[in-house]
Order: sequence, then C-alpha cells, then structure tokens
Amino acid sequence: MEKKSEKSKAPDSVQEVDSRIAAVRDLIFGENIQQYNSEFDDIYSKIKALKEQNQKNLSESVTNLENKLADLESLMEHKFQDLNDDLDKRLADLDDEKADRRKLGKALEKIALMLQE
Repeated sequence: MEKKSEKSKAPDSVQEVDSRIAAVRDLIFGENIQQYNSEFDDIYSKIKALKEQNQKNLSESVTNLENKLADLESLMEHKFQDLNDDLDKRLADLDDEKADRRKLGKALEKIALMLQE
C-alpha cells in the first residue's frame, strides 16, 4: 500500500514543480513572450493579406488572359472569313471557260502571305 501512496504523491510533486517553473518563466520572460506573440500575430496577418492579394492578382491575370485569347480567336476567325471571301471573289472573277492560272497563282500567293502575317 505504501508503494501506491508514493506513486500518487509523485505526480502531484511533478505538477507542482512544473507550475513553479512556469511561474518563474512567466516572471522572467513574460513581457518578451507577449511581445513575440504580438509580432507573430502581425506577421501572420500580413502573410494572410499578401496571400489574399496574390490570389486576387492571379485570378485577375487569368481572366485578362482568357479575354485576350477570346479576342485573338475572334480576330483570327474574322481574318479567315475575310480570306475566304477574298478567295471566293477572285475565283468568281476568273473566267469560267478559261481559268487564268497566273491570276489564280497570284491570288493563292497573296492568301499565303496574309496567313503568314
């Protein structure tokens, strides 16, 4: 029975020593720890704000790029339509009975040059 009572006293003494150490630590470093905690809180809030700003900038950049790609796609479609219309017009201008190969060749060369631009 004595062993049990000795074991039950040991945790109490350990807790008592821990609380004394905590009290001494708070007396010695209390102000510094509060200052450090305050500085860490400031740093964490700044990191959070920067993260949110970066996320916002990224989403705006993605939206901007998507809009520019849509504009480019529209421009390319318009350009191809113009080229098709030009080719149709030039082909219609050619005489049905006698196709002038030189005119057709020049028209195709012009279209090729426009596609390379």
